[in-house]
Amino acid sequence: MLKVKKIHKSFGKTEVIKGLSFNVKKGDVVGLLGPNGAGKTTTMRMISSYYFPSKGEIYVNNYNTQTETLKSQQQIGYMPENNPLYSDMLVYDYLVMTGKFYGVKKDALEKRILDISKSVGIRDKLTTPIKELSKGYKQRVGLASTLLHDPKLLILDEPTEGLDPNQREEIRQLIRKLSKNKVILISTHVMQEVKAMCNKVIVINEGKLVVQGEPESLTGKKHLEVHIQGDNIEKELKKILNEGDEVEILETYEVEGKKVTKLVIKTEKEIRGDLSKLASKNNWVVWQITVQDALEEVFENLK
Repeated sequence: MLKVKKIHKSFGKTEVIKGLSFNVKKGDVVGLLGPNGAGKTTTMRMISSYYFPSKGEIYVNNYNTQTETLKSQQQIGYMPENNPLYSDMLVYDYLVMTGKFYGVKKDALEKRILDISKSVGIRDKLTTPIKELSKGYKQRVGLASTLLHDPKLLILDEPTEGLDPNQREEIRQLIRKLSKNKVILISTHVMQEVKAMCNKVIVINEGKLVVQGEPESLTGKKHLEVHIQGDNIEKELKKILNEGDEVEILETYEVEGKKVTKLVIKTEKEIRGDLSKLASKNNWVVWQITVQDALEEVFENLK
């Protein structure tokens, strides 16, 4: 559905994208991940033909974005990060205007608006001025507007940015529902969003591909940062770890005159239950446990 083949993009003498390639198939929800300035927005703008690559090719549903621009754009629904809406318009009027821009036929537009508004949960908001909607409902209106022409590829730039936890979960569920017969490309720098919504991850940095694959295949060993007050910590921990797992002591410090050891445990095994039992057996005090998987480490190392 989406093929990106060795694309480059330069602005003047500055090369922003440097030989980026990846493929995405129908049904995928892909997290395009990278720190600020990695090239995520530039990549999405090239996919949508807002920019053309300086070198390389992009195909959307087999249409070349440079030689078949209009046809490739007709396959795309794009919601940018700031989700620009006309706040003084009613939701219904805004969707009518957007549908006309997309070329949806007049006799089909009303039914399409009713169907889409139901699917994204704004059917009862169609006569509401956009400015009176919450941020979550505004995101839904933005999604509805991108779906009116039934695109094959949805490009969503930070779709849950600025939402409260309940609104985030509502948008996540909506995206999962929409993904059944589409490709959804989500740009984000929030790891929780990738884990909650995506079945594929593409990590880029400085315009280059760093790693791609299923989140589970990239996760690998979890890194547990643990702060323990007690004795014989490293020796005892190895009793609950597998061969090849690692324990690294980072530092020691004092809390109320007692020595606390800060260490990292690298393991694929879920050990928090065993660690709790071990702490009880050895009369340890566990002050803190922080879990970070290897995908998070990849991202953190890019910053």
